[in-house]
Amino acid sequence: MAAKSRTADPESIDPEKLRETIEWMDRLSQGGFSEIASIARLVLFRMEERASYGRPDDDIYYALKAIWGKADEIRDCINSEAEMVGCAHRDERLLRLLAAQQQDPEAGAARPGGRREVAA
Repeated sequence: MAAKSRTADPESIDPEKLRETIEWMDRLSQGGFSEIASIARLVLFRMEERASYGRPDDDIYYALKAIWGKADEIRDCINSEAEMVGCAHRDERLLRLLAAQQQDPEAGAARPGGRREVAA
């Protein structure tokens, strides 16, 4: 189904509505692309635990790396654009979690190989 065009007349754009729209877009991109990247990372970490990949897994491996990279790239581009106009979404819950993990490094999520990483 084709999306309907919702282009507004530049003369009638409400600056507050524009700000809300940009913040919402940024919030969606931050959450959605972070989820895509997280799923790809989980599958990649699981595959890396196997002794050998075999040919079919090579394609899956590179596809997941592409998903991960593209999700991060798009999320960062959208976020950068939103930041340039002062409309970047701030995930207060995540910021509190990161602050707590800085105070207690043992609170970080365990990664394969015994390393710890803060959730993205």
